Amino acid sequence: MRGLRLRWAYVAGIVALAVVAAGGTWLVGDASAGTATARSFTPTGRWEWADGPSLGTTSAVDQSASATGSGGTRGPSTTAPMSAPAATRTTRPPAAGAWLSGAASQYAADGSFGAWRGEPVTIGGTWDDSLEEQTALDSLTVGDWKNWTGALDEAIGAIWKSNGESWAQAAAGAYDGRWTTALTNLRAAWGSRDPAKLYIRFAHEMNGTWTAWNVQPGEEADFRAALTRFSALRYAILPRANIVLCPNDGTSTGIDVRTLFVARDTQGRRVVNVYSTDTYNQYPHRTDYADIMSSFGATSGSGAPVGIEAHREFAQSVGVPFAVSEWGNCGVASDCDGGGGEAPAYVRAFNAWTRSHAGSLGSPVAGQVLYEVQFNLWDRFLLYPVSLQPATATAYAGLVWGR
Repeated sequence: MRGLRLRWAYVAGIVALAVVAAGGTWLVGDASAGTATARSFTPTGRWEWADGPSLGTTSAVDQSASATGSGGTRGPSTTAPMSAPAATRTTRPPAAGAWLSGAASQYAADGSFGAWRGEPVTIGGTWDDSLEEQTALDSLTVGDWKNWTGALDEAIGAIWKSNGESWAQAAAGAYDGRWTTALTNLRAAWGSRDPAKLYIRFAHEMNGTWTAWNVQPGEEADFRAALTRFSALRYAILPRANIVLCPNDGTSTGIDVRTLFVARDTQGRRVVNVYSTDTYNQYPHRTDYADIMSSFGATSGSGAPVGIEAHREFAQSVGVPFAVSEWGNCGVASDCDGGGGEAPAYVRAFNAWTRSHAGSLGSPVAGQVLYEVQFNLWDRFLLYPVSLQPATATAYAGLVWGR
């Protein structure tokens, strides 16, 4: 999520029916068309059956000193910010595995976010996704992540259609030189840090019309070829770094994100190492725990993943771990076109769902949630150091993250 853009969810043909909080069966799909799929849900938050929309007009900007280069200015909010509450916990939930848990912003990089929530930040999130920043990599060379030694999700964009670039040209190698420079500079900026901790998000949210590198129907094959070319350059320059394929959780370009995945190149090497998605609580904004949990499994009328559980199931089906590279609650109703406000149940549901799919960090398996990054930027999503959604921030800080 970055900059000023309009985000839409692909919701045609999706109807969720008959949710029972204490356990039961619910349907995804269009029941009238006979395409609904039944799934069972248990109160633990784990989906018992598996196969295998971050939305709104982004007009606010980070109130903090952005670590991503995505800063800007904003008039005063109509709601007074409150200092983020300290973490207060009761009982620790039983461990079901581990995952990398973190956030974006300078507060994630400097350790204060982790100190506030009572759990260290083990992965950060940043963006060098303008044409200039793709090769300059300011967030790593001069920004808040310069000395960071943990894992990092780094979004670097891809192509810029507004400049006349295209996926067809990318597939033919037109931008190999720039991408080579970007990866070479990334290697230099990362220095002696472990390259296996780098998660490079190439062309993130490519299924959204708001991105400069959006993929339209008919461009899928060219995108796959371009992604494979970028992966080959990665193997030549930063072979231990990971490539993350990260669509938005709702599609506005009309493509099926499943058609963009590339498993291996002609040499048998992994192209996509981690499948991920970006998701935000709006369009619609939900506050009921059972409703939120059920929405995680939503699919489009064609069966394409929409909710984070449906995206996770796709990752499992193609044999790679899963991540949520951006997530947050749109907590300021006046700034959230798709609905917003306090939603403590959302962070609790997200935490429970993540924990239910955690596992071994040393040997992650297909469909395992490997990491998640809370979008602690822009006043509508900010939880720390001040928040316009104090109840949601309190709920977040009171949970155990990463284990």
